[in-house]
Amino acid sequence: MTKRTYRRATPRDAVIVTAMGRRILSEMGSASGLPEALTMVEVGRRLSRDRKRAPMFICREGRQAVGFAALEPDPREEGCAVLGVWVLEPYRRRGIGRQLAMMALQLARSAGYAKVRGTLPSGNEAALSFFSEIGALAQVVGDGMQYELPL
Repeated sequence: MTKRTYRRATPRDAVIVTAMGRRILSEMGSASGLPEALTMVEVGRRLSRDRKRAPMFICREGRQAVGFAALEPDPREEGCAVLGVWVLEPYRRRGIGRQLAMMALQLARSAGYAKVRGTLPSGNEAALSFFSEIGALAQVVGDGMQYELPL
């Protein structure tokens, strides 16, 4: 069995995170919730700024990067963070997303966030199910769903 590892991402991981993001975008399109113009420069910047309150986490199976999570302050509400979790298609439904989310939620609590939220584009029922399983409450907003999880 291949060893699975989880860790916080560093600026050196920008290439890995960007490649996973692009692969997920090609699989799911806008239903992924990722920005269409995902670039290594943007990801590198993201990984270089406030890593205490806006970290990213990655999972590997052996040498293959298979998933990542991102947490960042919500610019619209003090004490709230935005959480996103993405796992490559062949590795879904193995608990990887859950573990990445739990790592991000633990850090969110220790960083003083009161809740996390995010938006799920329409057509991504698997993500709705995933966030519901970790305790988030979802509501319909516009063309998708918004989830919220008090910490």
